[in-house]
Amino acid sequence: MSAVTNEILRAGRFTPAASYQKFAYACAALLLVSGVLHGFVYLIDGGAWEGPVSWRKPIVFGLSFGITLMTISWIAGLMRMRTVTGWITLGVLSVASLVEVFLITMQRWRGVASHFNESTPFDAAVFNLMGTMVAFVAVTTIFLTVRSFWPMDAPPSLAWAIRLGLALLLVSQNVGVQMIAEGASTFGAAGALKVPHALTLHALQVLPALALLLVIAEFTESQRLEIVAIAGVGYGLLVGSTMAQAYAGLAPLEPSNLAVSLAVSGLVVLAVCVGITVRGVAHHVHPPTPPRHLPGPVA
Repeated sequence: MSAVTNEILRAGRFTPAASYQKFAYACAALLLVSGVLHGFVYLIDGGAWEGPVSWRKPIVFGLSFGITLMTISWIAGLMRMRTVTGWITLGVLSVASLVEVFLITMQRWRGVASHFNESTPFDAAVFNLMGTMVAFVAVTTIFLTVRSFWPMDAPPSLAWAIRLGLALLLVSQNVGVQMIAEGASTFGAAGALKVPHALTLHALQVLPALALLLVIAEFTESQRLEIVAIAGVGYGLLVGSTMAQAYAGLAPLEPSNLAVSLAVSGLVVLAVCVGITVRGVAHHVHPPTPPRHLPGPVA
């Protein structure tokens, strides 16, 4: 297992990290620690998980922002950026992420809603500042998505998995804008925009992780590209199912026939891609033993 880990680390160019990456990694670690600590606070304090005022928000936002920032920090190292560009991009993204999660967490500790709360001038200012931080995150994400189409220090299969993940991250941010426009995370009667928002957000971890495994599997690069492309279609079908459900105004636990069909198709496609990848890795780690030739009869 250690040999596989070393191969993945080498294929993903995880080391050495540039100075701006180390800064972003440190900020991501703070966000993850915040999410975990507030998980313990929730276990002790209790309360409702859902609702405008709950410990769910500092937990989920801390973990989601932390995981996303950590992933983007790694990706930035593959983009052959100049040091100044890296510091500006990851510096803005890291600080904006920290401020956004801090404001959400502060509002929970104050016992008031963080989103869509304009009940007092202070709460309105906090919500507006949160919107500004989200705008900074969106601008840096757009830049990184465009920049990813330049040559990258990665195999084509991994590079395209990253590009697909970043494109879906932009879709996630567009859904977030839709939630702000709606003034809530519900579309229509009961459509939960949070579901497609979360699913598209974390394509940036799922698709590159699959591509990293493919790098050490017994496949040619053209085969790896095909598997990544098919997995992207599968993930797109899964995203489409949540979009169809949410924008039809239907609750997540009351799926339409269209949503079920898209979800099942997407899961089957992804499962097949994962199965093929795991089998390829297994063949690389434990290659089949060649058949032994028994000596012939002695004359």
